[in-house]
Amino acid sequence: MKKSILLFIILPYFLSAQVGISTADPTKTLDINGELRTRTLPQGAATDDILSTDTNGNVRKISRSDLGGGTSSGFNNSILGYDPKPLATRPQPPGSVPGGGTATEIGCKKWTGNNHIYCAYQLSQGVNWFNAYSFGKQMGGYLVTMPNDAERIWVATNIVASGTGYNLANNIWIGFNKIQRPGNPDRLQWITGEEFRMNWSTNPATTENWFATGEPNNSGGTEGSTHIYNTAGNTERRWNDLNGTTTTFTGSAMNQLIIEFNE
Repeated sequence: MKKSILLFIILPYFLSAQVGISTADPTKTLDINGELRTRTLPQGAATDDILSTDTNGNVRKISRSDLGGGTSSGFNNSILGYDPKPLATRPQPPGSVPGGGTATEIGCKKWTGNNHIYCAYQLSQGVNWFNAYSFGKQMGGYLVTMPNDAERIWVATNIVASGTGYNLANNIWIGFNKIQRPGNPDRLQWITGEEFRMNWSTNPATTENWFATGEPNNSGGTEGSTHIYNTAGNTERRWNDLNGTTTTFTGSAMNQLIIEFNE
């Protein structure tokens, strides 16, 4: 009877607490400081996801297609140039920004459409596209990508628009930039390797993009970095291509960013 009463008392604690094995400071529900062994594993299905760990030992699910260098969503770490980190590992506070100035995190929201988290940042000064990309890497995420209307509309409604609590009214760099491939013309591409969703109901077929009329136009042959117009430049917050070294456009500094995290 005494054993039963003791178990009844301590069980609720373990159900809600973080438990550490060989560590006095667990950071997850179960935190093991050492190797893990499972003596019996059931036979899985061919469509099962695979468990993987990041550099910090955090276990996560990935699709089998990820082993081919890309994912079912088209995300490609090789194209991005680095492995994104979990949201919880991002620097807090964000600290200095590549190229100068500091950043303040305004807030983060999760979209259930892909289970990604989007964080808004206010910078103390405008940054060019390349430093914005580096800031995304520094935070462990990446400049927001929106290859389909559903994601773009969610970001616009929940992060960008007035009334969201973030009110990102200035120009915002996004993760769509010109690349050069040997022997081929320069082209714009999402930094994650994702492709635009196609709309085959039009003739010719179109992509689900949000570029302003006539854009991108690579004006002067020097443009190739994409941003969301500020409210003064375009009330619909359409996209436009600019020279990637730009830090101010239409009277608005490039001092607000959205960083996307794959979780």
